[in-house]
Amino acid sequence: MTPADARQALETARTEAAEAHDTVEALAERVRDGDDRVTPEELAGQRSLAELAGLRVEAAERKLATAIEADRHARCTQAAQAARDLLRADDTAPVVEAVTAIRAGLAQLVEAVNARNARIEAVGGNLDALNAELAQAAGTLGMRGSWPLFDQYQVRGDRNHIAARDPKAGGRSATALSAIDLACAAVATVLYSDPNTMRYGDRLRIPSSLVRQLGEDVPGLADAWRATPEEWAALHTTGHTRGSEQGRSPFQTQERAA
Repeated sequence: MTPADARQALETARTEAAEAHDTVEALAERVRDGDDRVTPEELAGQRSLAELAGLRVEAAERKLATAIEADRHARCTQAAQAARDLLRADDTAPVVEAVTAIRAGLAQLVEAVNARNARIEAVGGNLDALNAELAQAAGTLGMRGSWPLFDQYQVRGDRNHIAARDPKAGGRSATALSAIDLACAAVATVLYSDPNTMRYGDRLRIPSSLVRQLGEDVPGLADAWRATPEEWAALHTTGHTRGSEQGRSPFQTQERAA
C-alpha cells in the first residue's frame, strides 16, 4: 500500500468513525428527550459500532505509518544505489581534458600577448626616443604636449602605445594588453552566458566595463564573444543586464548602427 492509498483509507475510516459517533450521540439525545422507542440494545449496538470504527481508525493510522516508513526506505535505498552507480561510473577525464585545454589556451594567450607587447615596446620605445630627440633639437623638450614626431611624421608612441594617422585609412592605434585581463574577461563572458553560473561571475567581481573595454580595444574580440540570439534568449534579466554592460548583446551592433 502506498502512502497515498493509506491516507485515503485513514480519511475514510475517520469519516465512518465520525458518522458512528454522531449516530450514538443522536440516539442518546433522543433518550434524554424522553423518546421511549430507543431500546438499550439499539444504543448498545451503535456504541459497539462506534467503538469498532474507532479501532479501524487506529488500524488505518498504523498502516499509514508503515506505508510511510516503507516508502522512505525504498527512496533511501534507491538514492543510495544511485550514488553508488554514479561513483562507479564517475569519469573526470573530460574535466581534466577541458582544464588541460584551458591551460594550453592560457599559455598560448600569454605567449601571443607577450609577443605583441614586445613589438609595441620596441617600436613605441624607439618612437618615444626619436620624439625626444626632435624636441631637443627644436628646443621644445620638456614642454607639455610637445610631439614634433607626430607633427612631422604623423606617428607617436611609447613602450605601451602606438598611434599613427594614415591619410587613406584614418587613425590607427595599438595598446599593450594584459593577459590576465583578457583571461578574466573571457571567464566572465562564459559565466554570464549560463543562468546556472552567474552567481560565480558575481563572486569573481570581474567588472563588466573591463569586458566592454577589451572588446572595443581589440579588433574582432567583441564579435568573437558576442552572445548569439539563442544564447541571449536563454538568459534572464540579470544575464541581459550583464551582457549589455559587457557589450555582448547580439542586438548592440544594430543599436550602434541605428
